[in-house]
Amino acid sequence: MSNRMGLELDPPRSVGGISIGMPIEAAERVLEQLPGFVPPAPGERRNRGFAHYESGLSISLDFDHRGVVRAVELFRPERDVQVLFQGISVFEQSADDVVAGLADRHRTTVEDDGLNITAPDVFIGFWRSVRPVGLDDENGRFFDSVLVAAPGYGD
Repeated sequence: MSNRMGLELDPPRSVGGISIGMPIEAAERVLEQLPGFVPPAPGERRNRGFAHYESGLSISLDFDHRGVVRAVELFRPERDVQVLFQGISVFEQSADDVVAGLADRHRTTVEDDGLNITAPDVFIGFWRSVRPVGLDDENGRFFDSVLVAAPGYGD
């Protein structure tokens, strides 16, 4: 698939071409250059640092009062995007597999009965809105978002 986009998570340094610590204006330019960027419709207001893509992927930047990027959150795409963290495809592999792969490499913290999983030593966190109820339940089987942050974020 030549249209498939790949993004590498490198916490706490970067997501794709967006570096933690870069000015928000530069980060927004990177967001607009990613394949499948959907510009706001005429009259549509979007929060600063937010971008949406044809694949269903959304990216939201959090920045401080100086306009410096402190965190990057990616929301699960519907298709054509692979988001990797140390070889783990965070949206294509089940949440259970992501957690197992993460726990093999890093100390993890599980909160809210498995809805929030963090690896605090590497500044990455995963979130899903629900957990699957049974083996056939697809709802909650995959993470909804991943966050890469600067050290001290959320303290």
